[in-house]
Amino acid sequence: MHVLYASPGTIEAYRKDGHFPDGAILVKEVYRAATGAMTTGTVSHVDSLRGWFIMVRDRNGHHPASDVWGDGWGWSWFDAANPSAASRNLPMKDGIVRPTFDYKENCKGCHAPAVATEWIYIEGYPPLKH
Repeated sequence: MHVLYASPGTIEAYRKDGHFPDGAILVKEVYRAATGAMTTGTVSHVDSLRGWFIMVRDRNGHHPASDVWGDGWGWSWFDAANPSAASRNLPMKDGIVRPTFDYKENCKGCHAPAVATEWIYIEGYPPLKH
C-alpha cells in the first residue's frame, strides 16, 4: 500500500502548467499489506512500513556526476530499517531486495510508462488532476 505526499506548492504549480517545479519533493510511503477474511469479506490492510521512495525535482541538472540524479529528478529509496540514509538496496514486488547503484537501471524501468508526465504516475496523486 502506498501513501503519497508532495511538498508545499507542488500541487498548485503542477495544476497551473502541468510541470513539477524545481525543488519539488514527492514522497511515496510504502507499506506491506496483509489480506484476510473478515465478516464483511476479504480485507487488505497496512501491515508494516517498508520505507519511502523520494524524488526531488531538478529541472536544471545540478548533479550531473551523480548516479541517482538525472532526467530531471533525484531518485532515492530510504528503508524503514535505516531511515537516516538513502539505501543502496531496492525492495521489489517479489520481496527480493536488489542492489541499486544507478537510477537508470533501477528506477527508470518502472517509471518509463510515465515519461509523458515527467516520470511521475500522476494517478497516484489525485489532487494533481483537478
